[in-house]
Formats: sequence, structure tokens, C-alpha cells
Amino acid sequence: MVKTRHWLWLLCGLIGLASSVVAQEPRQIVVYAPTNENFANPERGFYHQDEPLWLGEERNPQELASLLELRAEGVSLLRWYLLIDEFRTAAIDDATLVYLNEQFSVVRQAGMKVIPRVAYNFPTSGEYPYTEPDAPLEIVQKHIEQLTPLLRANADVIAFMETGFVGAWGEWHSSSNNLVDDDSGPNEASRQIITSLLRALPADRMIALRYTSYKRDIYGPEPTALEESLQQVDKARIGAHNDCFLASFTDWGTYPEDANERAALRDYLRQDNRFVPQGGETCNNDEEAAPYTGCENALADLTLLRFSALNRDYHPGVLQRWREEGCYDEIEQRLGYRLTLTTGDFPYSAERGQPIRIRLNLQNVGFASPYNTRGFEVSLRSLDSANEYHLTLDETPDPRRWWPENGEITLMLSGILPHHLSPGDYMILLRLPDPYPNLHSRPEYSIRLANTNLWEAETGANRLNAVIRVT
Repeated sequence: MVKTRHWLWLLCGLIGLASSVVAQEPRQIVVYAPTNENFANPERGFYHQDEPLWLGEERNPQELASLLELRAEGVSLLRWYLLIDEFRTAAIDDATLVYLNEQFSVVRQAGMKVIPRVAYNFPTSGEYPYTEPDAPLEIVQKHIEQLTPLLRANADVIAFMETGFVGAWGEWHSSSNNLVDDDSGPNEASRQIITSLLRALPADRMIALRYTSYKRDIYGPEPTALEESLQQVDKARIGAHNDCFLASFTDWGTYPEDANERAALRDYLRQDNRFVPQGGETCNNDEEAAPYTGCENALADLTLLRFSALNRDYHPGVLQRWREEGCYDEIEQRLGYRLTLTTGDFPYSAERGQPIRIRLNLQNVGFASPYNTRGFEVSLRSLDSANEYHLTLDETPDPRRWWPENGEITLMLSGILPHHLSPGDYMILLRLPDPYPNLHSRPEYSIRLANTNLWEAETGANRLNAVIRVT
């Protein structure tokens, strides 16, 4: 019995010594410097508005050279108006569907994504309620059915889709066919259109409603919960677009006039927009808007409501005020996500076939988190660039949950080094690629971290500035 205890004590001592050695294993700590540079990143930022289908039979084809110029200016998003007023009483013709598919192809070549909106009119004068007609429900449903193959075939370059179709500008008011009720809100026709659009798109793509109160009317008063987002239920696939951001104390009818109701709806958006996109544009620069369009209030609202996308072309007066007051550059950088590494903790060496552990600390200094699924990949590349190996992680982080209010976010990464890894020195890389197979290797569709001297424009990888020796 004495001998047994002796060996147990010895074994415990050896285990404790081994644990101490592991805990004191030399590690390399890398400190990362942030950058104030503005650059294009997928599915976020100021968007440029285009009208590939305009009133009547007018067509404005996308030009690759123009889109590449926009990307060079830091723009990765387009908002498309697709006006099909000539088809209010008929099916969309095949030539128009072929033309639209061609426009998506040009966007894909340029490394950009689209926020499409289909509408039956675009009032250029007059006052609310607008009298320009939309289409009957059966025609709307027919058009959605026709567009479904096109939307699914090009879902890779659709960031999200504005619901459109209904009322003036497709903004869900002034419907000449009672597709929505201006007084009571969504009706049965409204519900059918929303459901049809959700079914037209693949489950990993969302739509955005002009009036958030309509979403609450249909899906209940509680904002989207994490479990609903994970299950991709209909409620968790509906975001918002505010096309009169900061126009007045109600954003020109976006919010209720009652102060308590208005605060409740804005708080609903604050919570709901953790999981869904928020886009829009400013629309008013007169005295009514003046108390709200200044930098201090604009930054507070953009932060509270988690804006991911905003029109860079309208309203020019509001955008100019932001330039004059000095917040335009900050808004340009912070729309959507902006991910900045702070520190990294790596081993100096590791043995192939054995575990490797990495710790990364980062911050999201943007207004929102990514809203679409995003890849997360760690790889090792030999210093001569001859070989690169993907590290299979025990658990893969989800960038959609990197909310700005989280402060510093710690990622504990672990995995087994591949057995076939050749001994030698390797740099460590992090990629956040688009999960669609045809975009996965396209650097324009990978997330660039907001740090100096990390980004590889030719590969879409972020170098972590650490070298590990594999034995």
C-alpha cells in the first residue's frame, strides 16, 4: 500500500510539472496597429444607386469600368432600381430577364454586390398620396415567380433585397391596388408578397421592409432572437431600409409621432438589427431635418440602429453637411462592420499531428456586424510560398455575432496540425471568405481587417505577422 501511494504521488507530481511546463511554454505576442484607411469590404458601406431598368423601356446597362472605379473608391455595394412599369398588366418578357442576368454578371466581374428593388413606378413630382399605379396582386405574384430563377442563380451577388413592388417607388405606401393599407398597415396581399419573396430567395438571403412596424404587425412585437436567426425562420430574414433617415423627428413617417411608441420601435430595431441588415438613405435637408442631420445626432442614430448600408448619392445636402462637420469619413469607415485585430498569441513551434492553439483579440468598431454567413479559415504558408495548408479548427467562430457592443472579442482557436505538413517555418494567415463556392477564392469578396500591413490583395488573406516552426 505504501509503494502504491508513493507511485501515485510521483505520478501526480509529474502531471503537475508537465502542466506547469505547458502553461509556461514560450509564446509570441503580436500587437496589431489599426488603420484609418477607407477600403471596400463585402456587403457593407455607402452604396451607389443605379437604374438598370428605368421608366418605360429605357435601359442603363452596367459598365465594368465604372464599377471598378467605384470599388477603387471603397464602394462594394449597388442599390438597383428595377422599374417594370411596362409590365403592370403582363408577364415580364424573356429579353428583360436575359438582360437582367447579364447585369448581374457584370457586377460579379467587378467584385461587387447588389441590393435590388423592383418597382412599378417612380414618382418625380406631386405629393403624398401618390397616384402612380402599381400592379394587382396576381401580377405581382406572377412577376416574383418569373424572377425566382434569376434571383436564385445570382444570390451570390445579392447582399439583400428590398421588398419593393408595392406603392410609390416600391416603398410600401400609396398602393393603387390595395397591396398595403396606408392606415392599418399590412393586409393579406402584403403578407403574400413578403412570403413569396422569402421563398424566391435562397434561405441564406434576406429581404428588407421599408416600415419596421409592418414586420411587428405580421410577426409579433418581439425582435428576432438568436435561436430564430440560427434556424433562419422567416422573421429572422427580414431587415429594414429607412429611405428618409433623419428627415424629421419621425423620419417622415418611418416612426410613430407618439414619443413612447417611437422609442419602443427604435429599441426594437436596435435589437432586431443584431441579426438582419439595416439600409436606407437620407431624403431631406430643410429646416425640419436640421436638428437631426448634424454629425452628433447622425452618428448616434447610425450606432443605435446598426446601419450597414447607406446611399452615397442622396441627399446631397445632408452628405455635404457631414463633410463640413467632419464625420463623413468616420461614417464611410464604420457603416456595417469594421474588424480590427488588437493582439495575437501564438506558439513559436508545434509538432505536426499535434494540437496548436492560437488566441486572437479583435474589436468591431463599425456600426453593425456582418449579416450574411461568412467563412473563417486559418492556414499556414511556407515562407517560400510553395505550400499552404488549411488548419481544421475544433470550433469555427461566427463573425455575425461580433457585435460592436461586445468590446474586445477573444477568439480561442485550436486544431490539429496536418500530419503531412512538411517541417519548416510557416506564416499564419486568416481568411474570412464568401461561402459561395464561385466567390470563395475571390479576394474582393473576402473581409479585409482594418489593420496596417496585414492584407494581401492578391489572395484575400490577412497575414497575422507570426511565424511558427513546424517540427
